Amino acid sequence: MARFGKSNSGNSAKLNFALVLSGGGARGAYEAGVIYYVRTRLPKHIAGSTLFKIYSGTSVGAINTAFLAASADDPLYQGNRLRSLWQNLTASDVYRADVRALTGFLVKTGLMTATNVFGLARRLGGPNGPSDRNDPFPFRSILDTTPFVFYLRRNVPWSALHRNVAERVIDGVTISATHMLTGRLAMFLEKHPDAPYRSGGHFPISCVLSPRHILASAAIPVIFPIIRINGQYYGDGSLRQNTPMSPPIHLGANRLFVISLHREESLGPVPPIEPGETEPEPKVSDVLGKLLNTVFLDKLDYDLTQMRRINFLIQDMERVFGAGGLDKINEMRRSLSLPGKEINELQRVVPFVISPSQDIGAIAYRHFAQLSRNRMGLSPVQRFFAKLVEGAPDGHNDFISYLLFEHEYLEELIDLGYHDAEREHDRLINFFSDRDLDAPPNEH
Repeated sequence: MARFGKSNSGNSAKLNFALVLSGGGARGAYEAGVIYYVRTRLPKHIAGSTLFKIYSGTSVGAINTAFLAASADDPLYQGNRLRSLWQNLTASDVYRADVRALTGFLVKTGLMTATNVFGLARRLGGPNGPSDRNDPFPFRSILDTTPFVFYLRRNVPWSALHRNVAERVIDGVTISATHMLTGRLAMFLEKHPDAPYRSGGHFPISCVLSPRHILASAAIPVIFPIIRINGQYYGDGSLRQNTPMSPPIHLGANRLFVISLHREESLGPVPPIEPGETEPEPKVSDVLGKLLNTVFLDKLDYDLTQMRRINFLIQDMERVFGAGGLDKINEMRRSLSLPGKEINELQRVVPFVISPSQDIGAIAYRHFAQLSRNRMGLSPVQRFFAKLVEGAPDGHNDFISYLLFEHEYLEELIDLGYHDAEREHDRLINFFSDRDLDAPPNEH
């Protein structure tokens, strides 16, 4: 499903496209399908161009952002490579799933309970209890993601990413994470020295991006280990900013191509039940799924509403002051000076959003149910997950949808992203050509 603002071909500002990728664990395969379509099925003057000058991602979107930014100078390879990586990704590339890993998970869970609930660390550890550096029972995470460190190093050509920024093939890359001690947004930024950055609202951390920054952005607390960078601890960026649209705007983007990993759902009341009936008690997997949904809660609709309000305000200014109304307002804003505050110019930002047309939780449950019929084909950790999921109501489970790195499931998500983009073919051409989205497309 696509959501978008109205394009305005009368805008004289130079077009500056940004790719914005949101978080959602294994659901990131959907993003690969959308990008593959853009790079292989749109007209060559669009698909074969550098197109995006700014890349912005959080959580799994940060992982895809690293791949894409490193291959931005070769658009066709970019689309093919990202799809290939997801097609060949396995759970063992992401986390350890053998008997030793399951035993470690169960032992760590028990020790975490003993440490934090019964105060065992205070009795056996240092004087500061669980916070002591010599804590005998440190708890890092449920899953051991050591394999993914090596996967990132093997598959992301980091030198190419830095070269694309240095040669200004792209203006910059932003990766969103969460500073775990304060809960504040941490925006890691690698940009070309001449690329502009408008301050206000965010405090970017300028750096040379590395696997650590990506791992930090994708570190779902408790499930994946939080990451230490320069003596500070960071976790999943989705805790604060699942769809990182703001950073590329600060880098000067005025066209945002956003891929969301959550299906747009209409709000409604809690479903009623018949008097005297009791609904099934939620299983652990249902609770965990809702917990992860909360982590990956998409504030996209709110951000889009704010963006549209600014666009309507600009439109009203131009109606009152004429075609040069925005220029006059910005000239006035440039002349203002307030101590300690930077006053930025107003600009029209046009978004185009693609989100899943199907329920990914239902897709994941169907694939995992098929795997579970042959328990000998599951890894020990997957067999443990299977017990959690047994009896999930309505054939739906979000918990598994985030952690199921299984070929058939990932392939279906890639196909879903591809076909969702295919349905928007004409409007995508118009968006990237800065034409009215509903106008007849011009393929040339």
